[in-house]
Amino acid sequence: MHRAIAIFAVTALLTALAAPLAQAETAPSGTTADICASTDDDAYTPPQRIAACGALIDALKDQPLAQAAALVSRGATYWYFDKTDLALADFNRAIALDPNNERAFRERSNAYRSIGNLDRALIDANKAVELAPNDAAAFDNRANVFNNNGQYDRAIADYNEALRLKPDDSQTFMDRGVAYYFKQDYQSAIKDYDQAIKLDPKKSRAYTNRGAAYKKLGRFDQAIADESEAIRLDPLEPEYFDNRGLDYAANGDYERALIDFNEAIRLQPQANFLTNRGDAYNHQRNYDRAIADYDRAIALNPGFYLAYNNRGAAYDE
Repeated sequence: MHRAIAIFAVTALLTALAAPLAQAETAPSGTTADICASTDDDAYTPPQRIAACGALIDALKDQPLAQAAALVSRGATYWYFDKTDLALADFNRAIALDPNNERAFRERSNAYRSIGNLDRALIDANKAVELAPNDAAAFDNRANVFNNNGQYDRAIADYNEALRLKPDDSQTFMDRGVAYYFKQDYQSAIKDYDQAIKLDPKKSRAYTNRGAAYKKLGRFDQAIADESEAIRLDPLEPEYFDNRGLDYAANGDYERALIDFNEAIRLQPQANFLTNRGDAYNHQRNYDRAIADYDRAIALNPGFYLAYNNRGAAYDE
């Protein structure tokens, strides 16, 4: 009796980007404030924004509310490129200076959520909603926490409120689509991804998430088309190649699947990408290559159980 080989895909939940700096008291106007407040990577790099915020924080020592706002912007930039400890330190300082700063609680909630501390994330998300009951971003953020907690109905209720307050927000439609996806309501998920794409046709993640929903419905041609569009929009994202490879594999086209898995691994070797390529080799009865990929996957992530399971299936052959 051979063990089943699990082929899987991960649908990622993206949080909305930090909102621009809300001015409190009278902060200096001009280049430094503009750079600190920016969330546009094309306009200013994260190090430029952090440096500008640092200068602004030093200049605002006698204006605690404005200094808090600058700290939140710097913290959001730290969090954006995975310096979570520094981000949390800035958010904590901001809240100490301004306990009514809704964005500080919202951004700290994001940071806690990203490191898996969902209890703390929810406390901060609730506080953000309490402080700003008419802010769509506060409801979207709390919904993301509920989504990660597996409380999909509560997440959808908050996404609904966020969309009532801001009905043209592409990110919120996409986030609600994720909740519907995890509820296995794939048709509703697709409708939300449709709307997200209509509002922002360049949002590559909406295409790959819609592709995952199409795949669940067995609509492989549409899934592959969406993954291909995601790749066109962002050809350096390895997950998109892996997802399209999974679509090809689910459709029995292992040669094309291998081409995509190879590219995903070239861009970023990960245990799941190697396991998926191993599965394709396994289905082709190329067991030596399959086992080699499972070995590499386990070396990269010794806790990745699917690699062990699927390597066992290859050994059984």
